[in-house]
Amino acid sequence: MAKSKLEQVQERLEALQDASDSNWGSQQEIVGLLATVTQSLSDACQNRQSEYTNVVQRLSSIESDVSHIKADITSLCKVVRDGNGQPSLVHRITSLENVVSNQSEDITELKKHSNTIIAAKALSKSQVVAGLVGMIITATLSMFALIAQFMD
Repeated sequence: MAKSKLEQVQERLEALQDASDSNWGSQQEIVGLLATVTQSLSDACQNRQSEYTNVVQRLSSIESDVSHIKADITSLCKVVRDGNGQPSLVHRITSLENVVSNQSEDITELKKHSNTIIAAKALSKSQVVAGLVGMIITATLSMFALIAQFMD
């Protein structure tokens, strides 16, 4: 609406400028200035209108993108919450947490058993050495006893 009024003013000024009235004089300069201002306003209005159109198009594009993102997030939430033919991700993560917890307990228990086995292994080595030393001493004493008996 403002554009049409601006165009009407511009047309009227052009009509006045083209008129061949003798009293025109300095008013012709004023009319020229008004025509320039009117043309500048018209150009600015057209620029704003094209910018507004671009903004509207971009907003429409953003709205469409947001709609697609919303649909994707809804789908993803459904998969996380309800699953997609398999158990939901929440259920699967809970199961994994339980498995990790159980394995942690098993590793702790295995560590205890390992320490016990290492201690028993060290003990059995010392027992073997002690038994071997005992047998050597017994054999040596038996040999001395036999030698002593043969010498008598």
